[in-house]
Amino acid sequence: MNRNKVWEILKKGKQILSFLCVIGLFVVGLRYCSRVLVNKTSIKKYEQFFHTDKRFDVLFLGSSHVINGVSPLDLFRDYGIASFNLSQHGNYVRSAYYLLAQILEIIESENRDMPKVVVLDVFADGESVPSLHNAWDGFPSSEIKRDMARNLANDKQTEMVLPLSLYHSRWNELAKQDFNPTINQLYGAELRYGVSLPGAEIITDPEEKGDIDEEKRLYVDRIKKLCSSFGIRLVLINIPYSYKPEWQREANAFYDYAQENQLCYINYMNEDIGIDFDIDLFDTGHLNPAGMRKITHELGKLLQGMEVEDRRDGDQAEQWMEEYGDFIQFRINKLKQISQAAIYLMSINDPDLFSVVQIKRSALENVQIRKLIQRLKEGENQVEIVEEGQKLTPLDGKEGEFDIYCTVYEKGNQDSPADSRGFVHQESYVEK
Repeated sequence: MNRNKVWEILKKGKQILSFLCVIGLFVVGLRYCSRVLVNKTSIKKYEQFFHTDKRFDVLFLGSSHVINGVSPLDLFRDYGIASFNLSQHGNYVRSAYYLLAQILEIIESENRDMPKVVVLDVFADGESVPSLHNAWDGFPSSEIKRDMARNLANDKQTEMVLPLSLYHSRWNELAKQDFNPTINQLYGAELRYGVSLPGAEIITDPEEKGDIDEEKRLYVDRIKKLCSSFGIRLVLINIPYSYKPEWQREANAFYDYAQENQLCYINYMNEDIGIDFDIDLFDTGHLNPAGMRKITHELGKLLQGMEVEDRRDGDQAEQWMEEYGDFIQFRINKLKQISQAAIYLMSINDPDLFSVVQIKRSALENVQIRKLIQRLKEGENQVEIVEEGQKLTPLDGKEGEFDIYCTVYEKGNQDSPADSRGFVHQESYVEK
């Protein structure tokens, strides 16, 4: 081969290599732009799931009811159960099917251990396209994602599969969170701080039944079949809420469905587990942290009875408990942001806190305040009821006219308060 021929081959090779480098840089740049520009809700939610060496024996699926109803860190501390809350706001049974299929495919491709149990909340509305974006924008394009888009996104299939087509013009809206999003560190759970009176109708009679929507039944069937194909046990639940009475009746119909399909189903609306609708709701549809703790405890007992492994003596237990320690500090920091007495009293009813509460008798006329104080007493906190005409005497010497004063300590560290608050007329607070 002569020198000119060799030179031509090298020249063409160099051109091809340059072309491939340009294409490679374009693809990398496109992926980076996509990650920066798209909705971050899905990335914040699932990043912890994908970047961990932990195994999860239990996966939770559902909507915001489950996000605000199940705490994996509490579940590990109390029962040693390793779990992840995959639920997403506004994503119900239909989206849950595709989400579970996608998650299991990823677990299998990475040779990770399969979960032993999937827990699905049967509450379901129809998914909106924005809600689907919240769940799916963090996932790369795949056959499962395309199938989801075809069946759930109607005429928005392209933007679901290629979200950059929707978000490409967001340059002028970018903020710090777009480049360094705050990742959920609670294994998918979210705490909503509030205390709300319930809606108009709460159905707790299991015999009061409606009909199951046919499409919902179809997707629960598909989830059951998917779980069975991987040897995973499916459990159905319904987490308490106080609106949509027609859906509460539909939830009762799942007793018959579960019996027909040999599934475990618990409708916690009908169970005597200590949920008080006057003080355990954030709003009419979602639990606050106190309500979440009750549901998590009941699920822990259920899963323990199903012999899900207790991993508190395992090789990852120390990391779980370190993260639980961070979770305690997260809750203490939240206290410092609360400005309403009822929310504060709900929040200090916490297994890791001890509180000294002074309260004027007149404040107990409020039904929520009265119930919250009673619960604090039952939790072995110190409560002093002060008669009218007497002043409260805060332990930290704070001066002022208060109806309620709380001094809060982390258990095991009662030398100095973690927080303290004085409240007037049960609503406004005076800064520490």
